[in-house]
Amino acid sequence: MRPLCVVLIMLLITACSSDGDNTEKRVADFYAYYLNVFANSDGKITPKPEKIREYVSRDTLAQLDVISHIYEQEIIDSDYYTYAQDYSADWIPLLRVGKAEDYLGGKYVKVWLGRENNQTYEIGVYLKRENGAWKIYRVKNITDSYEQYIFDTQAIERAKQHAENIK
Repeated sequence: MRPLCVVLIMLLITACSSDGDNTEKRVADFYAYYLNVFANSDGKITPKPEKIREYVSRDTLAQLDVISHIYEQEIIDSDYYTYAQDYSADWIPLLRVGKAEDYLGGKYVKVWLGRENNQTYEIGVYLKRENGAWKIYRVKNITDSYEQYIFDTQAIERAKQHAENIK
């Protein structure tokens, strides 16, 4: 009986300690994929939808879709996942992913993205569990203390009304 208890405890400890690693790996995998697509696009980012759905929450994708269909909206003024207008493949090796931290039932991961002159800037990536996997639901530019509030329903409604008024 005692050996069985020891094995169960070891499995629990392993599961708990690898959860953060899994979160960090998912964030690192997403950005390794996404930055390559972003850097190698000609102004039109075309990541594979199934790949994005693998890493980004349904709620976030739905909000980004709604916002993208609003004429002259000012909610998103740069790429949501990078807070950049464009990206160079030369900066990809500067990608760093910090340790996952617990945050309101989800996870928070600091990410450093490369930019010109071998510098980096920091973004905060918030994740939640969806279908058994950690998925990105919110991204914030930490370096510039700025966030694109994609879940601000009032801002979205104002943008829709503005779009209707200028058509």
